[in-house]
Amino acid sequence: MGPFQVQLLALGILLSTWFTRAVAATDRDVLVDWQTWGPYRPNLYFGVRPQIPETLLMGLMWASGDDRYRLTETIRDTCEQNDGMKGYGWTMYDPRVGGSQAIHDEELGVDLTTDFLKTEDGHGWTVRVAGTPRPGAPTNLKTSIIFHLALEGMDASKEKTLYSVKSAQVPEDKIWQAKSVYIDLLDNDDSQDYRKVVPSSNPHHGNVHFVHFNFIGSFVATFTYGHSPNVTRLSDIRSTFPSQVDKAFPRASQFQEDKYADFSQAVLSNLLGGLAFLHGDSKVDFSSPPDYEEADVEFWQKEESAVGGVSITTTGPTSLLSFTPSRPSFPRGFLWDEGFHLLPVMEWDLDLAVSVFRSWLDQMDKNGWIAREQVLGPEARSRMTPQFQTQYPHHANPPTLLVLALPSLLQKLTGESSYSGLPSKYLAIPNAGKVLLKQLYPLLDKHYQWLRRTQAGDFTAYPRPEGAAPVEGYRWRGRTPKHTLASGLDDYPRANPPHPGELHADALAWVGASAYAMMQLAQALGELDAADSYRKQLDAARNNLDVLHWDESQKSYCDATIVGTDPTAQYQHICHLGYVSIFPLIMGLVNADHPHVPAVLDLLSDETKLLSPFGLRSLSKADHLYRKDEDHWRGTVWMNLNVLAVQRLRTLGMQGQPDPPTPAQEKALSLAADLRDRVVKTVYESYEETGFVWGQYDDKTGKGRHSRASTGWTACVILLMGLEFTRDRLAHEADELHGDDSYLAALPTSGMTTRTASATLAVVLVVLLFRRRLMGLVAYMGTCLGVPGGPQGRGGRSGEAIDLDGRER
Repeated sequence: MGPFQVQLLALGILLSTWFTRAVAATDRDVLVDWQTWGPYRPNLYFGVRPQIPETLLMGLMWASGDDRYRLTETIRDTCEQNDGMKGYGWTMYDPRVGGSQAIHDEELGVDLTTDFLKTEDGHGWTVRVAGTPRPGAPTNLKTSIIFHLALEGMDASKEKTLYSVKSAQVPEDKIWQAKSVYIDLLDNDDSQDYRKVVPSSNPHHGNVHFVHFNFIGSFVATFTYGHSPNVTRLSDIRSTFPSQVDKAFPRASQFQEDKYADFSQAVLSNLLGGLAFLHGDSKVDFSSPPDYEEADVEFWQKEESAVGGVSITTTGPTSLLSFTPSRPSFPRGFLWDEGFHLLPVMEWDLDLAVSVFRSWLDQMDKNGWIAREQVLGPEARSRMTPQFQTQYPHHANPPTLLVLALPSLLQKLTGESSYSGLPSKYLAIPNAGKVLLKQLYPLLDKHYQWLRRTQAGDFTAYPRPEGAAPVEGYRWRGRTPKHTLASGLDDYPRANPPHPGELHADALAWVGASAYAMMQLAQALGELDAADSYRKQLDAARNNLDVLHWDESQKSYCDATIVGTDPTAQYQHICHLGYVSIFPLIMGLVNADHPHVPAVLDLLSDETKLLSPFGLRSLSKADHLYRKDEDHWRGTVWMNLNVLAVQRLRTLGMQGQPDPPTPAQEKALSLAADLRDRVVKTVYESYEETGFVWGQYDDKTGKGRHSRASTGWTACVILLMGLEFTRDRLAHEADELHGDDSYLAALPTSGMTTRTASATLAVVLVVLLFRRRLMGLVAYMGTCLGVPGGPQGRGGRSGEAIDLDGRER
């Protein structure tokens, strides 16, 4: 099969726009370029775009090459839960350079590898797609590969080869629907010979283009944008990546086997490979009718009725750089997930973590609200039922950016914890870290004050226990009898029916931990008056956790509600032992000498209640609602909170060193070590069996449940693999703690032989002209090798939402 070339035409007057912007950015800070391009479409098996709105979108599809019918029935494009995959994911990935992804398509009998590589200056990139028939598949297996792009015009080559170029003009809000657009093109193709796999070429001026190849046996296809990267860089990554991961995430003695090294690399790579650049409008209910105040006894019914009569606003488009919980199920930004995502990312690449952190803060409105789900644009909405697409400015989410990401960032910038990740300008440039903190401080304070204001409990209309400090008591808004979505613990049992006078223990714990983090930030910036104010709020929150939420008969922290009506209304605890019960501990709000610590440790270590062979259950095994109904947070094991539990238990055991530990501290350390081993074993063994990391795990079997390919916050387990529990190590770390009140220390620091034939495809992408943003891009497509039977075997960065180059926002 000889070489051929396809040329893209239609030179445009705006060709220099892209290069001017890129060069200007490079002149100021070379680091800005490595972030420009990436596989920022994690909802696809492979998709590339820049961090620029309304621009080039590239993706890869493949299918059976047997005939036209099989092709349309088997096209793979977006990641799906039930797609016949034995497994898929990044085996090695560094967002600064690139990496490799393995895809095992059991149904179609082919294994694919996508090698993605950037140029050093960030102006170009290449993806190499290699396919090999799986063991047992025929050596003459036919596979169709389709590259899809959003661009303008294309002319066909005169060379003879088994390829086709198809173009289409589709509405901009449909431009992401590559699979359905292509199937429509096939259905409308002039050729009715369904034995013919590759459609007739019909290139014309359009905004979506498809380049289709049909291969027999093994194959290699390469797509290059801009100028081709130095391919030796990929070899360099393969040789250095393992040692870089070991440096950033050292493993304890019991995890020194090679299998754990491979596991750490894969988990980190899939977390990083889930990074998405999202852009589009969103649906928000700004109406604020009186029923949204949730002040009446049957508030949820009135709120539900009010929702049906309000006008939903479609906001202007914004951009977000965010890690995603799950490529097939949740390929969008979630507020309470993101703080967990950033914990390991800060150990690996501080500058990337800061970019994501700042991008999330750019979503904040003038009041301090950040939508808990970032459903930006029609593509994101297509993955959700309509009832969940609208966001409400009075609904909160656990403030993990405040409680988790901020303390970790603060520790790195102040030198309180070590950093062994990739080079960071915030550490290398004098005062860059302090400048960053000054920029973040007012935004974080606004978010903190919004949380306290909108989720505040009512301390005037309902009875409260004697000794409770005023104000510091909270309840999640948006409650229904079945769900408390704002809490993140969606179906975790609460008071039923809901009551406007209820108070939630986890909500108070999140606010208290936020106050602590803000106090630390204010102290670091010399804002002593503000720090004192935060401390008073922290002290009141700690006091009220005991006064409002400790139930002596249950020996546990519990939610509370109001029973009866005036004048006989009574304050009553609602105790469903589980994650809510341990929030004061895992948020770092009780110290080793706290009188309730022994009881909390008993609950954590009780195998008839929370402790399962695979980690801490979300709800006690003894609760009458255990594993009932939807069963998301009613007994299953979630690794994000298990990670925090291990970290905090270990810190409790270290407080007061080198003094002899108390019995409670000994128990906390023992439980931390045991829980760490259970959690790591569960995630690792499930990964080995299924090829995936999961969002939740069955407390009875240890198997992953619901959404697979959910690296997300489960990736935090790699932080646990570095924990040592020897006395010498503990004593050394204790010296670094700042007294028994050190909340920050509780956080994670961070085939057959055949002959080869080849074909070449080169494509020059010259002008991409979009109606809403004038921009030029240049690209060309590189080598495409066909092996017929080879061996088996908000404006983005251009709008300064992500300010890595130090420019004023």
